Amino acid sequence: MIEVELKARLANPEGVEARVASFSRLVGPFDKFDAYWHGSDWRLQRGKKGFRVRADGGKTYVTFKTKRCEGGIEINQEREFEVSDLDSFVELALRLGCEPFYKKRKTGRRYEVDSPAGGLPITIEIVEVEGLGPFIEIEALLADEEPSAVALAQGEIRGLLARAGVPPEAIESRYYSELLLAAGLIQPAS
Repeated sequence: MIEVELKARLANPEGVEARVASFSRLVGPFDKFDAYWHGSDWRLQRGKKGFRVRADGGKTYVTFKTKRCEGGIEINQEREFEVSDLDSFVELALRLGCEPFYKKRKTGRRYEVDSPAGGLPITIEIVEVEGLGPFIEIEALLADEEPSAVALAQGEIRGLLARAGVPPEAIESRYYSELLLAAGLIQPAS
């Protein structure tokens, strides 16, 4: 699965959410707790290695991505699977030499809007990232990384950002890990 997404800081989260609610469907609230893991020798290789363990809606998922960023929009090859026994998975990760790196919590509301190009709905989330403040995240999922489909998704996402009333200069191209590190909320790898 290819994930095409952007995030932007919000100066007026309530106003943005009201605009999003006017053109999309509310899916519901969420509370995502993420624990990021890395091997001790490759912790800060941005977008290269590592994985996330996410608790969301009573389920636990492991996700790993190959990331790149173009003009503030991430284009990630994402692989994800559900874990039925978190304790056993954590024990396995520790045995393999992995270690927990940092944690992040995001709460908010998820909306969906139909893609003008068809296919899967585009997800819009109004989020509060603990320690960082409010953001909007807009994500389209694609079956593959066909360049014209990626370009179309990028255009749709930017159009939805504008429709939500968020200026393009609010786009945040840094990953949350970089923002948390810059804010002193996680310690740099030694």
